[in-house]
Amino acid sequence: MQIYYCDEWSDNKKKPWNILDEHTAYLHHQEKQPYTAILAEDEKPEYIVNVTKEWVSVGFYDELIRKYLNYDFEVMSGGKLFLRTAMYWEYDDETDKELNSLILGFQEDGYIAMEKRDFKTGSVEEREAKDTLEKNWDIYPEFGQYLHLCREER
Repeated sequence: MQIYYCDEWSDNKKKPWNILDEHTAYLHHQEKQPYTAILAEDEKPEYIVNVTKEWVSVGFYDELIRKYLNYDFEVMSGGKLFLRTAMYWEYDDETDKELNSLILGFQEDGYIAMEKRDFKTGSVEEREAKDTLEKNWDIYPEFGQYLHLCREER
């Protein structure tokens, strides 16, 4: 898997903004300045990892370079990350038209809020739950070491 770096990834254009060389990206990481790592297989992005001082997000991409899953981690004390929000999208066939979405919000005490949206019917379903959230915890990535955050099953 190749890793490329940039300032930001554009989901609309399906391409990076302002490519960074590895050394510049490394300096951004050391100085806790925002940057984006693109993890690609055969030139196609599979994961887009945005790294900042306050949060880290991971986007999961399908073969048509559509984001189907996104994790937003909050940076906590001691270099730990807590998965605060997970978002999932399903698309209409080979298009970028969203059919439905699922958003899950998590709190450290185990509270989970869910919102499921059907874009065809306009229906919105909301639920709340409580669960143990050990799988929501992870560690702040070392530079170039992002795959541990790219697990779909959490």
